Amino acid sequence: MKTARFLQAQPLFGGVDDRAMAAIIPLLREVNFAAGEVIVKEGDDGDAMFVICHGSVEVLKSCPTAANVLGTRIAVLGVGDVFGEMELIDLQPRSATVRALEPVEALALSNGDLFRIYEFDMPTFALIVLNLARELSRRLRRIDDLAVLC
Repeated sequence: MKTARFLQAQPLFGGVDDRAMAAIIPLLREVNFAAGEVIVKEGDDGDAMFVICHGSVEVLKSCPTAANVLGTRIAVLGVGDVFGEMELIDLQPRSATVRALEPVEALALSNGDLFRIYEFDMPTFALIVLNLARELSRRLRRIDDLAVLC
């Protein structure tokens, strides 16, 4: 498993202190995916988000005219990036498909475990949710830039 220092250097856990990380690390589940493996599928129910520790993934959005049956690539994510976070915030089905481009090692945090953080450490929960909001805002800004090509 990745160390607390590694996680604290990633956007999701930025600002989380050592004491809180010691409580969070046991909640994280290690998962591994082979190159080409679909990790999450658009439209499926989701209950976990993932932090990429090694490898990279592509994010695919369905499109009737896409050559790829899984959809059109809208992003490539690598070490330190998160995916699946939207389902923890809005409790809606997966908004995109995510497929491993190479072998991927990740840490999964379930909706239930995020709630456990809420129950035992409200300030850390608030910080993590703020970090998630910042990440979603960064992504929205990138999409805004792509939508308006001047």
